[in-house]
Amino acid sequence: MLLILLSCSVSAVVSALLCILIGPKLIRRYSKPLSLIAVGFLITLAVTHIIPEAMEESDPHKIGMVILFAMLFLTFVEMFFLSGNKGKLDCCGHSHSLANGSFGILFGSSLHNFCDGMVIASAYLTNPALGFAVTVAVLSHEIAHELGDYAIMLDLGMSNKRAFIVNGVALFGCVSGGIIGYFILSTVKELIPYALALSGASFVYVSLSDLLPRLRNCENKKKVSLRFFFILVGVILSLLIAGHD
Repeated sequence: MLLILLSCSVSAVVSALLCILIGPKLIRRYSKPLSLIAVGFLITLAVTHIIPEAMEESDPHKIGMVILFAMLFLTFVEMFFLSGNKGKLDCCGHSHSLANGSFGILFGSSLHNFCDGMVIASAYLTNPALGFAVTVAVLSHEIAHELGDYAIMLDLGMSNKRAFIVNGVALFGCVSGGIIGYFILSTVKELIPYALALSGASFVYVSLSDLLPRLRNCENKKKVSLRFFFILVGVILSLLIAGHD
């Protein structure tokens, strides 16, 4: 429990502090490279550790079905609820309606962070080493995500103080997700493999939905090569951190 709470808290605190220390200009400059590194980290961890661990703990066919339906559900949500909205700003692969303002960002980011907390809890309850690797993956993704949200809120005309408060409140969704995930999964341990399967599916989906538009919409070979390099950095970091497990 202590490790889960600490990991979720570190993710929230580090992301919030970076928003203060980096500043708006650097946030806009480095959020995209960070998000590409996170893409490589997430997808590598999902296919080499999280999903295999889930299949080892339960029936592989059932785990495969969970992954399939999770991917279909995420695609459904993306197609019918997140696409086609007008007046959007897009940063780091995350689209936000201008009409929703700070409340929309707060709600969406809080839900996203809550799920991250659940992911961390399920990983630690399976294996502490896997929990550490997942924490690093979530942190890498969360930093890019929160920096992107922060930049969007500044573009919406918010003050630095208000943007920081909204981001800070949303980040503690990770802590609440970790606590709730711990109590549910430690009570009903049979759910842990399925929670891991959902985590792996979400990591793969988020990675590919963030990656493919970037590569498809860029015709400059130098930029494509640089983006691919950042992805490889994420892959290598993931293998180095979780490869010993």
